[in-house]
Amino acid sequence: MAGVGEPENVTGLTDYDLPWTEAEANFYRECDRRIMETGIPQVRLLESRRQANGEHTWRETSKIPIRDAAGKVIGILGTMEDVTDRKGAEKMLQQSEARFRELAQREALFNHLANQIRNSLDLDTILETTVHEIRNLLAVDRCNFVWYCPDPQNPYFDLTCEARDLRLPSVIGQYPIEDPDTAYLQALTQFQTVRVDDVTADSLLDPRTQERFIRHGYFSHLTCPVQTRSGKLGILTCVHCGYARPWSDDEVELVQSIATQLAIALDQAELYERSQSAAAQAQAKAQELKQTLKELQQTQTQLIQTEKMSSLGQLVAGVAHEINNPVNFIYGNIAHTSDYTQTLLNVLRLYQQHYPEPIPAIQTEINRVDLDFIVADLPRMIASMKLGADRICQIILSLRNFSRLDEAEKKPVDIHEGIDSTLLILQHRLKANAGYPGIQVTKRYGNLPLVECYAGQLNQVFMNIISNAIDALEEAIKGTQKRCVSEVSPMIQIQTEVVCSDRIAIRISDNGPGIPLKHRKRLFDPFFTTKPVGAGTGLGLSISYQIVVERHGGCLTCRSAPGQGAEFVIEIPTQQK
Repeated sequence: MAGVGEPENVTGLTDYDLPWTEAEANFYRECDRRIMETGIPQVRLLESRRQANGEHTWRETSKIPIRDAAGKVIGILGTMEDVTDRKGAEKMLQQSEARFRELAQREALFNHLANQIRNSLDLDTILETTVHEIRNLLAVDRCNFVWYCPDPQNPYFDLTCEARDLRLPSVIGQYPIEDPDTAYLQALTQFQTVRVDDVTADSLLDPRTQERFIRHGYFSHLTCPVQTRSGKLGILTCVHCGYARPWSDDEVELVQSIATQLAIALDQAELYERSQSAAAQAQAKAQELKQTLKELQQTQTQLIQTEKMSSLGQLVAGVAHEINNPVNFIYGNIAHTSDYTQTLLNVLRLYQQHYPEPIPAIQTEINRVDLDFIVADLPRMIASMKLGADRICQIILSLRNFSRLDEAEKKPVDIHEGIDSTLLILQHRLKANAGYPGIQVTKRYGNLPLVECYAGQLNQVFMNIISNAIDALEEAIKGTQKRCVSEVSPMIQIQTEVVCSDRIAIRISDNGPGIPLKHRKRLFDPFFTTKPVGAGTGLGLSISYQIVVERHGGCLTCRSAPGQGAEFVIEIPTQQK
């Protein structure tokens, strides 16, 4: 076993006589000395020897002490065994274990990557994850993803995603395909993996492609096609720059496996994108229909309210016109009546002055009719008639101002005049009577400029808001009649002010029961009302909102809380654009 043949060939020889090197002989002599001195065996001394053919052989040596009856070491028993085959098997086993560990690690990384790209439905995220993970797995200088765009007129490569060494420049962009008939491109379009270990010596590359790769510094190039169900062709490329490094079969197989998973992920992303696009289109269509319905509903309410206000305006204007004619006749004759009466009284005084003693029949009639009272009261009666005629004229003017049938276009108007006209029309609902305390109206008018607006429409807004305030206060009054009417002090406040250089505000508030939050959210919705059936249409505030916001470019808001009344604020610009 020591390489000297039969046992008799080593009898009487020392370590230095055997075919060992001097260092090996010294080593064995030192082992023998330690055993003789200490009695401790030296077991499994493993060593390697290089043969003349360059191969290594392994041998395993064991040395144990031999003792006499007294326990004294008197010799050494040594064995030597050639374990080259066993060492080779162990080495192969270690290599196999390392290989399996490497494959297991790569499989785990591959599964991790597959899960990452399969769990995302965003195309950019999928591609970014893929190229970065491949670059990390294979330790390449570049990993790119390219779309092949076979435009019949101008085919090109669209490099959309890359992972690279930061020292290398970005190559994202579009690259025209000058020659679509090259063997390299034909292989890709036939969905073949192209493996180029050395760009300078590969027969598949035509001179132009080879020159382009070298110009970009690509010396080892691995390309794997990725086909989607929609027919698009993507390309995964791995590159070593500056030097050539052959691709292993494992690396090629790994990239191909990733390409398969990537194709599935891209299909999922495309399917998701199409479904999202369809959902977006459906949502847009639904939104369009909703908007159309809303506009139709608003148009319907506007038509209803317009017809209603048009009828009311025509009625008001007709009544005002019909009343105006006889009133003008009466009003125009009052002055003449006053003059004639005064003339007659003067004549009567002259008769009394020159005929102080009338005949008995005349005196009797004077006493019967109480001539002195008539003379004193007749001027007062005519003055009262004139005051009433003036009041009727003012009412007619307010009715005409409210209807404004002759003012369809916007023009500068006095806002306060419109509010006063509205209050005059609603005066019958504000007055106190038996069992009804009436509603006090407080006006705090600011110094407003003339406001360019649609006056008739704005008067509709005042009418709707003030009418709602009166309704709320009447409900509150009904709720307190069982206690004491004197406890209720219903009030409406109207305040106007300039809020900035080109906007004014009209605030109409009441001290009624207020509006709950759930109702406040829907105040301006068409046909929404909290009144009983037949008592309200739900159009007033909706129309008012349209008039203020859409027709005048202003805003209409409500501030209220249960038990704290309500305030409506109208803001409009002084000049319409």
